[in-house]
Amino acid sequence: MSHTTDSSMSGTRRARALRGVLAASALACAQLSPATLVPAFAVERGGTVVQAEWIAVPSLDPHLSSAVTSVVWSNMFDSLFSYTPPQGPGDTYEIGPALATSYELVEGTLVELTLRDDAVFHDGTALDAEAVKWNLERARDHEMSTRKLSVENISEITVVDDHTLRIRLASPQPLFDVLLSPANPANVYMVSPQAVEQMGEEEFARQPVGSGPFRVVDYRPDDRIVLERFDDHWEVGEDGEPLPYADALTIRFVPDQSVAALELRAGSIHVAEPLQQDIAALAADPDIATHEVPLTDRALPSFYITSKPELGSPFAGDVRLRQAVQHAVNREAMAAVMGFGNATAHYYWGWYPGVPGYDESLPRYEYDPEKARELLAEAGFGDGISLDVKVINRPRDVQPLEIMQGMLSEVGIDLNIVLLDRTPWIDSGRSGNFEALSHANTANIDPLLRQQTRTGSSSNWAGYSNPDVDALWEKVSNVADVAERAEIYRQMQRIMHEDAYFFIGYRIPTIMAHSAKLHGIGKTGGYGMRYAWIEQ
Repeated sequence: MSHTTDSSMSGTRRARALRGVLAASALACAQLSPATLVPAFAVERGGTVVQAEWIAVPSLDPHLSSAVTSVVWSNMFDSLFSYTPPQGPGDTYEIGPALATSYELVEGTLVELTLRDDAVFHDGTALDAEAVKWNLERARDHEMSTRKLSVENISEITVVDDHTLRIRLASPQPLFDVLLSPANPANVYMVSPQAVEQMGEEEFARQPVGSGPFRVVDYRPDDRIVLERFDDHWEVGEDGEPLPYADALTIRFVPDQSVAALELRAGSIHVAEPLQQDIAALAADPDIATHEVPLTDRALPSFYITSKPELGSPFAGDVRLRQAVQHAVNREAMAAVMGFGNATAHYYWGWYPGVPGYDESLPRYEYDPEKARELLAEAGFGDGISLDVKVINRPRDVQPLEIMQGMLSEVGIDLNIVLLDRTPWIDSGRSGNFEALSHANTANIDPLLRQQTRTGSSSNWAGYSNPDVDALWEKVSNVADVAERAEIYRQMQRIMHEDAYFFIGYRIPTIMAHSAKLHGIGKTGGYGMRYAWIEQ
């Protein structure tokens, strides 16, 4: 694959910010310095950026919407902290200032946040400590909130003055700033309390009011979001003027990613996440640039088997059957067939390169069809067995299962692929009504963000429950040191390996393709267009 790097990326990095980490026994303080921006060449202002998104957003209320995406929210809303992904080989991600200019652990689990004094919402109301308190409490307490996990550890919030508040945590939170930044897919973005209260939640979901670089002009569900620049945004660009650089941003919902690739080449859109089979052609086009988004690997199929014996599945009660599935699939071949040269066989469910705890020396299930047949026979199914898997009826999710289906049939496992629309598939997952469930799994910069294998976690769709793993989640939640957390994660993976409920075939990076005249999107990894500008 040809790989073109945005020429403005190397010279526009946010200054390294000292990250505070919270631990029960240690005082941690992060004083976050303003961004230092040194342009590689002069930015240009004006124009309309058009972005293609393949999944429509059903509501523009960032606290209540089922869409967990920073791509849309970061344009309209601001975060307490900023996130800059790795900008080059060997770099790491950075958490820096945004609405919060600093935070400090005062004592124990009491955090003090200092807010900037020049931020306002699109309706002209102040973005002050009272507004931040209202937002965090709404995200935590609203019965329809989809952001509860990010703030469930907050027990009390006290406003000290207009730009200072203190937050009491129920327990130490090593990733406090990460959770409240766009690095977290379920980040709590700040909205205008006055707008919500005056408009009502239904109207607000169509015409939201934030403080981000763009404000909503028009929203057509399943079609597009039209935004225009907000002239009073607090963040300053490389030219000393308020961001954004573009006059407007249109986010179009284009469910067929191949269509988006065609429109990108035609010049009717500026940026998209294309299908893997389109990337080589796009990369060869001199008018198109591509870049890999760091720490956003996607894994397919993310396949898990029910652990509920009451559903009557033999696979739930016999680890040999689950191990047979693991050994029957040739992950290397699956990656070669499905990855178009970009995929890599993957063996560690939920952990990815660059994420604490990822370790290729850990145990893994190698391709061994004879071993799979032996395990089936030992479990009393030498003549074969069937397994139903539910999946959303869309090509990128179904095709890997079709490859897996052929491999499993070779050892005597009949994989029955049950195709569902998105809503009934979600209902099946949330209710635990499945023998096996499949979708895509995506990387997080730290597994603690989602706790996908912890009993009771809203991200634990598999319904997996192991007291030993739960104890490790409890332990790691109080650990500030990254290396120490990584070792605990390795212990988790060893237990999960033995249980064998989870399977992944291959991982593939997220690759953004964009007009060669569009610059600055590498600074956010493509999650927002606040730094994007069009070469005129």
